[in-house]
Amino acid sequence: MIPAVVLLWLVSFFLFSQEETEKLSAGGILLLAVLAAGCQVLLCIRRRPWPDRRFWLLGGGMGMTVALLIWCAGRVKGDMEEYGHLLRAEYWAVFAAVLVWCLLCLWAEKGVTENTVQLILFGGFLLRLFYVVLVQSHILQNDLGSLTADDTGHMGYIYYLYREGHLPDVNPVGHYQFYHPPLHHVISALLIGIFRMMGYELGEAQELLQVQAVLYGTLTLFFVNKIGIGLRIPPLGRGIGMAFASFLPYGIMMGGALNNDSLMTLLAVMALYYTLVWYERPSYRNIMLMALCIGCAMMTKLSGAIVAPAMAVPMLYKAWKERERWKRWLKEFLCFGAVAFPLGLWYSVLRYVQYGMSFGYVPRLSLKNKQYIGMHEGWSRFFDFDNAFEYLALRWDNAKFADYNIFVSSVKCAVFGEGYGYRANPALAMAGTVMFWATLVLMLLTAAGCVLWLCQKRQTALEKAFIGAVLGASIVSYCQFCLEYPFVCTMNVRYIMVAVYLSFLIMGAAGEGLIERTGRRNALAAKGMKAVAGTLAGCYIAGAVALMVQAGQVLP
Repeated sequence: MIPAVVLLWLVSFFLFSQEETEKLSAGGILLLAVLAAGCQVLLCIRRRPWPDRRFWLLGGGMGMTVALLIWCAGRVKGDMEEYGHLLRAEYWAVFAAVLVWCLLCLWAEKGVTENTVQLILFGGFLLRLFYVVLVQSHILQNDLGSLTADDTGHMGYIYYLYREGHLPDVNPVGHYQFYHPPLHHVISALLIGIFRMMGYELGEAQELLQVQAVLYGTLTLFFVNKIGIGLRIPPLGRGIGMAFASFLPYGIMMGGALNNDSLMTLLAVMALYYTLVWYERPSYRNIMLMALCIGCAMMTKLSGAIVAPAMAVPMLYKAWKERERWKRWLKEFLCFGAVAFPLGLWYSVLRYVQYGMSFGYVPRLSLKNKQYIGMHEGWSRFFDFDNAFEYLALRWDNAKFADYNIFVSSVKCAVFGEGYGYRANPALAMAGTVMFWATLVLMLLTAAGCVLWLCQKRQTALEKAFIGAVLGASIVSYCQFCLEYPFVCTMNVRYIMVAVYLSFLIMGAAGEGLIERTGRRNALAAKGMKAVAGTLAGCYIAGAVALMVQAGQVLP
């Protein structure tokens, strides 16, 4: 599946156009159909069994469905006056089609199998492609700036690297977002150079940068699933968890983000995965992979270090358990440190020496900023729900009504990002309202599922400590950040996406364990619980797709 995703990702650079009304031409649809048919022909030539061909047939059907949806949605967006009456009908059609497709996949695979999980991940990839094709690169972004010589923000940082070919020789404290380590920005600058050599204008090159975030987001999901495999979570549990992780609305929006969050999240998840690999098969190769991932995560964004405590848990346990081999562990840990620390900290050290920029520097907004919510203190940030649900998207344009409850604000961001136009039309308002309350309930169930998972016996105490360290460090750091920097923007869920993805996975594992235990006593009740879990996941997927379809048509 990963090679198929990478192939479609490469094709997508040349297949879609932000400049045309029809984002995907008839020729593009024909090319995708040829690829899908060619895959089936290849499988037949190689005499692969029917289950394999059925799996790729379902995947090809999903791809063609999304291609047709992109074509249709592009036309609707291109002429809202002519096609506006189709919005509500298309919302229900999309919801029904996705729900039927989920049921078809479950029926074809005879339940939740490994193939079903792969199809869920592939569906998440396709929806991210849909989003970046329909939504232009300056929409729903964070701290972006513009791709010009006299601007700051992430795009100004990227343009400086593209134009000058070296790190900014200015004080990053005085240049917004220049304080970040440069890995993501260097990669983006190199891509801008490649696109420019291919004849693209700067604006077109910026649009194409979104496609790299699609790959980052999709690979993140694949590695979260790999962590689930490493924790011996059966396909049913991973299927439930990955359905919510793959189709969380903000996760889809993050698949088109031009800042450094997508790459940092991917590298942090990879660092966790390779920690499990190293624990099972200790070697210099595996510990070097761990070091490269955590080092590059910190070279993308310093907060990538949040997974370091979790990585230390199995490393220290292994060293203590086999302490008679302490020389070997000392050598491996020194190799780890010799790679991870220089990679992760060189930029912070350089800027400290050059300009005195403190480690972990984060610019503070003015207390007069309209986002300031410092008048709300202590427990009110967690347990005061006054006016929290009057408007379901984030509010920050008036200090009196700005959102300040951390949990509710993170849910709002998980559904709408930092946008506030969910009432643009009745269909979008309905989709947004349903998805907000569904996500709110999902977050509460996830918290309960994580507690339940700790009481189950399928995973070892070490594995529970490993995951618990990830979730605990992320949540504590996030809450501390929200309290130390009392502004609406600090409650953005993007700061804890690693924890969000893993908590969905653990919630799915807890649900699967509960179903398995129920099945030992009552097989019929277990089947009913499976049906309920599958229906809820399918409805969430359908709702997320419908929300993205409506948002993609309405956003400018």
